[in-house]
Amino acid sequence: MRSLSSGFTSWRLRRQAPVTRLAPLPPKRAPLWPAFSIVFLLCLPSIFPPIALTVLNAMLVSLAAAVVLITNRQVDRRLLVIISIVCVVAVLGFVGGRDAPIYEYFKDAWYVANPVLVMLAGYTLYAMKPDLGRGLRAFVIAGLIVACWQLRGYFIDPTIIALPADTIRRIIGTGSYVPVLGLVILIVFVGQWRSALKLPGWLGGLFIVVMVTAVAGVFSRSALVVVAIGVAALIGCFGRCEWWRVGLPAVLLVLAGYVAQLYVDTESDYALKTYGGKLARTLQELTVGEGAGARAINLNFRAFETGRALDHYVDAPVASMIFGQGFGATVDLGITMPLQITDTGYRGVRHIGIFHNGYIFLLIKVGMLGLLLYGGVLAYLYAVGRRRAGGPLADPEARAGRLFQFAVVTLAATTYFIAGVFNRTDMFPVLLLIGFMLAHWRQAARDGARG
Repeated sequence: MRSLSSGFTSWRLRRQAPVTRLAPLPPKRAPLWPAFSIVFLLCLPSIFPPIALTVLNAMLVSLAAAVVLITNRQVDRRLLVIISIVCVVAVLGFVGGRDAPIYEYFKDAWYVANPVLVMLAGYTLYAMKPDLGRGLRAFVIAGLIVACWQLRGYFIDPTIIALPADTIRRIIGTGSYVPVLGLVILIVFVGQWRSALKLPGWLGGLFIVVMVTAVAGVFSRSALVVVAIGVAALIGCFGRCEWWRVGLPAVLLVLAGYVAQLYVDTESDYALKTYGGKLARTLQELTVGEGAGARAINLNFRAFETGRALDHYVDAPVASMIFGQGFGATVDLGITMPLQITDTGYRGVRHIGIFHNGYIFLLIKVGMLGLLLYGGVLAYLYAVGRRRAGGPLADPEARAGRLFQFAVVTLAATTYFIAGVFNRTDMFPVLLLIGFMLAHWRQAARDGARG
């Protein structure tokens, strides 16, 4: 009885005692350093040489690899597919060029490996802060900063606006694709700046004005093409029936180019100085040919080097045509061209290993097999975006899919005329975005599986 009474008494005391409740923990704040890192990495090419980007990307990817090993997390299968294909391409290059000069050998290897390294860096940055809207906003902010940097020449000396386009480009530079990407992100998410990008509407409007001015102010034809690809992606040209939606405008543009050549003297000094003249002679610069003389070769050097490279390719043995001539292989231009800048001026170059046409780069280094493998990577990435781009524009994920399509089509197009992914800095922001988006969809798939 005594034990029963004592138990009853203790129960009454516990009942009368105030109940202590723990205060809810404050929500965990997402780290800010990944967004700052995106801005820093995108602004870096304007200040430091390209090798600095590679070093920082390697550090980020090493961090990601350590996290995967420590936590036993699985690597995204999409990334594994891309990495596996690039490894095969690298093996072709390493084996085929084993007797090449060391510097040229490893420089080509860097050009092939760097795009994957950049995509892995973008993937890592999203994995550290899984927030699509704030991440895309970081891309836009970087675009604004670089745009202001590009426009500084106009603020220092506003009178340069009256100069010819080619003179302006020599003064302020050829521009960066960071503002172009920022502009395209704002275009793709127009009407959803606040909800999707966490960006007030008035501020987004200000950003878009600055970036349009910066992109137009460098008179870049390739930047104009990239913005057009972004608009086409937004309106759904890369949905279904691509051959009709993309093929017809492409044919009309080619016809317009030929008509322009009929009415514009593309060889005149005036045409070479103006932006309209540069647009009119675009097809000439991309048409394969060796040129009739020194002036024609200088004006159409892209076409000249492509023609020489194709001649070099077809004269090679069958095995080299299939598997390539390896890293470090060069093409004889037939003449000495002043292509390298030294402390004493331009240095003449007879053999070149880097081309404006990235497809030619692959064809020479890793052959038809390597070119098909690269095309397979682009087709695979395009299919990833296509599966998500078909929804209504009211769905932010559909817009994200169309932005991804823009990025892949941009890589495919720019690889033809500015080396694309094999250009050390130009396509860096687009590659970073692709890795970032792949990580976003990886996280979305995990969240859906948990739900």
